Amino acid sequence: MKILTTPFRIVFIFALVLLISSTNVFSQVASKDFKNSVKFNATNMLLYDSSYQFSYERIIKENQSINVFVGYQEFPKLIVNLTGVEFDRKSKRSGYSLGADYRFYLGSINKYSAPRGVYLAPFVTYFNFNSSRVFSYTDPDTGVVDSADLKMKLNLFNVGGELGYQFVLWDRFVIDCVLFGPSITTYKYNVRVDGDISSLDDNELVQAVIEKMRDKFPNIGNLTGDEGIEKKGVQSVTAVGFRYNISIGYRF
Repeated sequence: MKILTTPFRIVFIFALVLLISSTNVFSQVASKDFKNSVKFNATNMLLYDSSYQFSYERIIKENQSINVFVGYQEFPKLIVNLTGVEFDRKSKRSGYSLGADYRFYLGSINKYSAPRGVYLAPFVTYFNFNSSRVFSYTDPDTGVVDSADLKMKLNLFNVGGELGYQFVLWDRFVIDCVLFGPSITTYKYNVRVDGDISSLDDNELVQAVIEKMRDKFPNIGNLTGDEGIEKKGVQSVTAVGFRYNISIGYRF
């Protein structure tokens, strides 16, 4: 699955928000006392390959709730062009995510009680990605072909705050929009060549992979190879400046 560029993602988000706003007329009836919601993250599929993320929200106090999520996603496949290096089309990729936010629905602004309306929430999330891809290298001097395995790992731990709005349609259905969520992110990225190819400069390959990573996620910082690097700074969960998503769900 090809990742959409940031402008396309923004257009997609705005289009959905406009659609949601136009349907808000159907949510103007008093909500029944359903305290639970299960939701599916619809926008996470735009950021990662094979992404499935589900969340559960529970009303625990008046205008307060806790929302937890868990998911599976694969890091996008990086295309690296390096003389003599040819990657296998197949790759082993995996990853998971989990997190929680504690929501405060703004009773002074919202016409209805939680879980409908504007909310503010602190959140914490963790993302883990792993990939392994076999490649071959042809020595330009001897023509000898050797193979090895390129392994990559990325971990992100995020603490931040978010602003969102949740629509309730026909009492049972919800559309949850996290509109803005800056965070402080600690991340660690590791890339290494598993195998010995004496004629190949491992560092050159590692740096080529990292450059591709920077192209996709410019805010990820100055990464190095070997044992990776730990870096702290104001980032988003997706390393594109802020956290956002739209989820659709069902109340019970």
